[in-house]
Amino acid sequence: MTETSPLQGRAQIYTVAQVVISSLGFLTSILGGFVLLLIAITSFASDTQALQQSSALLVLAWTSLFVGFLFLPGLYTGIQRIRRKHLPTIPPNLGHRLLFAGLVVWLISLFITFVGSNWSWVGVLNSIFVLPLVILPLIFLVVFGARKLSLGSPVRTWGAISFNFFVTMPVALTAEMIIFAIIIFIIIIWLTGNPELLRQVMAYSQQLTQAQMDPAVAEKIVSELFKQPLVLNGSLLVIALIVPMLEELLKPMALWFLAGKKLTPSQGFVGGLIGGACFATLETLGAIGAPTDISWFGLLLGRMGTGLLHVTLSGLVGWGLASAFYNGNWKRFLGNYLAAVFLHGTWNLFALLSGIIPLLPFSDEIGSLPVFLSKIGPAMLTLIAVVNLIILLSTNRKFQQQAGLPDSLPQSAG
Repeated sequence: MTETSPLQGRAQIYTVAQVVISSLGFLTSILGGFVLLLIAITSFASDTQALQQSSALLVLAWTSLFVGFLFLPGLYTGIQRIRRKHLPTIPPNLGHRLLFAGLVVWLISLFITFVGSNWSWVGVLNSIFVLPLVILPLIFLVVFGARKLSLGSPVRTWGAISFNFFVTMPVALTAEMIIFAIIIFIIIIWLTGNPELLRQVMAYSQQLTQAQMDPAVAEKIVSELFKQPLVLNGSLLVIALIVPMLEELLKPMALWFLAGKKLTPSQGFVGGLIGGACFATLETLGAIGAPTDISWFGLLLGRMGTGLLHVTLSGLVGWGLASAFYNGNWKRFLGNYLAAVFLHGTWNLFALLSGIIPLLPFSDEIGSLPVFLSKIGPAMLTLIAVVNLIILLSTNRKFQQQAGLPDSLPQSAG
C-alpha cells in the first residue's frame, strides 16, 4: 500500500469522527446482541410456551450482531485513511459473484423458513434466516439503484453506513417518540372532556398492564376509540403526513454533514439510497419477528414493498439535498422532498386503512370513503411499489446519461 496525502481540516475531523462512531457502534451493537441472545435463550428455556416472544427477541439479537459487524468496514477504512494508506483493490468481478451468492442465500433462506413455518417451534431456529430475507433485497435495491454511480469513495460509503446505523436511526426514533408523546398528551386532554370514555380507557389500561386483556375487550376499546372522528382522522394525519415528513427529512441525515464536500446530485442520490436501506433494515427487522406460521410471508412481502419505498424516496431526497448543496438548487430539493412525502404518505394511508378498517366491527358507520379506500388498498400499494421501482431505475439511468456512461461499463456501487 502506498501513502496518501495527509488529512487536514474538516476531512480530518470527519475521518476521526467516523472511527469513533464505528468503534462505539461495534461495541454497543455486539454487546446488545449478546444480551438479547441471552435473554431470548433464557426466556425460551424457562417457558417453552413463550415461543413468539423468544423468536422475536432472537431476530433482534441477530440483527444487533449483524449491524455490529457492519461497523467494522467503516472503522477499517477510517483507520487506513488516518494512516495515509490506500485501501486494497477489489476484483472487478467480485460484485457480480456476491450478488449471485446473495440470491442463492435468499432462496435457500426462503425455502427453509417456508418449510419450517409448518411447525411453530421451528420459528426459534428460523429466526436467523430472517436476516437474509430482509437484508438481501435491500442490498439488491441499492446496488441496482446505484449502478455505475458512487458516493465518492469506500471511506465515505462505509462512513455513511456507520453514521446511519449509529446516529440517524436513534435520532429518527427519538423524534417520533417525542411526536407520539405529544399526541398521547393531546388525547389525554381530549379524554378529560369525555369522562365515560376516559373511565373505560383507564379500566382497560389497568387490565392490559396486568396481562388480563381479553381479545374481545381489546377489540371493544379499539372500536370505541375509532368511533370518535378525532381519533380516526388524527391517526390518518399522523401516519400519512407527519411521519412521512419527519422520516424523509431524517433518513438522508448523513448527507447533511457532507454539505461542504460539494456532493454531486448523483452522489447525493446514492447516499440517500444507503440511508433508506439502513433505515428500512432496522425498521423491518425490529417489527417483523420470526416466521411461526404461513401468514408471516405475507408480512414479509409487504415489508419488502416498504423497503423499496424507503430506499427510493430517500434517494430522491438525497438527490435534492446534494443539488441544493452543489449548485444552490433548492427547488430541486423542495420538489423531491414533497414528492417523497406524498408517495410515502399515500403508502401509509392505504396500508393503515387496509389493515384497520376490515377489522372494525362498525366499518359501515365511519363512511363509505374509508371503506372504499381500504378495499382498493392492496391494488394501490402494488401500484405505488411499481411507481417507486420505475423512479429508482429511471433516476439511475438519468444520472448515467448525464455522466455519459455506457450501459456495458461495469462499476460497483461502493
